[in-house]
Amino acid sequence: MTLALDTDVLVSWSLTGAPPHEACRLLIENELEGGGRLGLAPQVLHEFLHICTDARRFEKPIPMKLAVSRARELWRSREIDRIVPRQEILDRTLELLEINRLGRKRILDTALAATLEAAGIRRLATLNGQDYRIFPFLEVVEPG
Repeated sequence: MTLALDTDVLVSWSLTGAPPHEACRLLIENELEGGGRLGLAPQVLHEFLHICTDARRFEKPIPMKLAVSRARELWRSREIDRIVPRQEILDRTLELLEINRLGRKRILDTALAATLEAAGIRRLATLNGQDYRIFPFLEVVEPG
């Protein structure tokens, strides 16, 4: 079974100085050791690049060249299931935004949820469980 990674888990796992690093590392390690797989969507890697290179967020951000290399390595890893958005994702995202009366700050989370739903992925590792519990088709897995 695939455990999709939200951007916050990916960033925390990648940056050893991040406070939730250890919990994210253990979650991912346990998943892989138990025979599970990890899932990544392109939008998560895009957001990963944006966040982990931001000097306003981190005292020692990752240089863009290294971040791109890490993203590429992750995307090509044999433990990763690539979760590619399908054509119907936009319509489903808009539908979920309307149904749940979500605002502009929830667009990216909702698009990720729609992408996972279309791919048949039911589990999401995130540090922001409250943002995803609204979607009944997702099981939220929080590190720690």
